[in-house]
Amino acid sequence: MTISVDNAPMPRKGIAVWTVVALLALNGVLLAEGAGLALPGSLGTYFFGPKLVRAEVLVKDGGALHDYRVDRGVIRAKATGTLSVLERDGSLVSISVAPTAAITLDGRPITFSALRRQMVVTLIRDGDNPAIEVRASLK
Repeated sequence: MTISVDNAPMPRKGIAVWTVVALLALNGVLLAEGAGLALPGSLGTYFFGPKLVRAEVLVKDGGALHDYRVDRGVIRAKATGTLSVLERDGSLVSISVAPTAAITLDGRPITFSALRRQMVVTLIRDGDNPAIEVRASLK
């Protein structure tokens, strides 16, 4: 499966990251249910919806360890190749965005220049490298 943004194929790695994150979320739900904790019916909304602040997922692929980071927040500022994002816990983080990053607005491909202040974004990056994916929405 290839997803393209501006005719650039999205690495399968990005798809694999979301799969791993979803599986880890499911594992957490099963543990919480076993402990008697009440969780909402929609896991996707609970873990990756408006309550998400940040997540970290470690993946070992081909002998290499990848430390994927997922950040979510509101764009406060934008500079060349960098977004300043205010996360839900009040942290202000500055995250570089790769020139080849897959960027979408409400599921539609856009360019970095189309991102604006006050948009809600979810960014995925491998360690301290620039983000390889940016998912933006207007709310």
